Amino acid sequence: MKKMRETELLQKVKRICNPRRSLQITGASCIGNILVGAGKLIMGILSFSVFTCVSAFYTFGMVLAKLFALSGISKGKSRELQCRYYMLSGEVLIIASALYIAYSARLFFYPEVSSYHPYVGITIAAFTFTELTLNIRGVILERHNHTLLIHAIKMINLASSLICLVLTQTALLSFTHEREIGYDPSVSNGLMGVLMGSAATLLGVIMVIRVNRIKKECSK
Repeated sequence: MKKMRETELLQKVKRICNPRRSLQITGASCIGNILVGAGKLIMGILSFSVFTCVSAFYTFGMVLAKLFALSGISKGKSRELQCRYYMLSGEVLIIASALYIAYSARLFFYPEVSSYHPYVGITIAAFTFTELTLNIRGVILERHNHTLLIHAIKMINLASSLICLVLTQTALLSFTHEREIGYDPSVSNGLMGVLMGSAATLLGVIMVIRVNRIKKECSK
């Protein structure tokens, strides 16, 4: 009986940590994120919203970070190579988040009021919630997988989810702006962008610190 339980547990661990399964899940997530990012970019262009376009480019940046992690899973036979791909994913996350912070901070000095038609605003919110769902789903599916590069993908998904909240707020506040004369949501949007961007940057920094610690341990 004990042997049977141990065998079942071992099979479960193998299934959870199966690289092919992780590649399939993350690959599907990347395709979904690309489609959502393209949708946001199109809506941003049609509504003349730079903020929405910036959010779309951030999504593409996170897809790039995930692709580095995917490359590491498929090609990284050695621990050293896996660490290199992990580091690349973390660096892309930091750079994309820092640029997002810079743009959000710009709103404090150069206000940009996003005004969407209700249908456009709802569509943007729908794209954002779809991306949020994809990211959360990815984290949940791989919650028991603690391998190095899967950890990178989970951190990237979490960072993307934080930025999704900013665009959702922007879309919702655009309706408030139209109803309340004199109300400028630029500061609120900028502040939310800086806060969420900082949190996303912190996740990238944590990744870099973690992989450097692992490298030191491996070199001993």
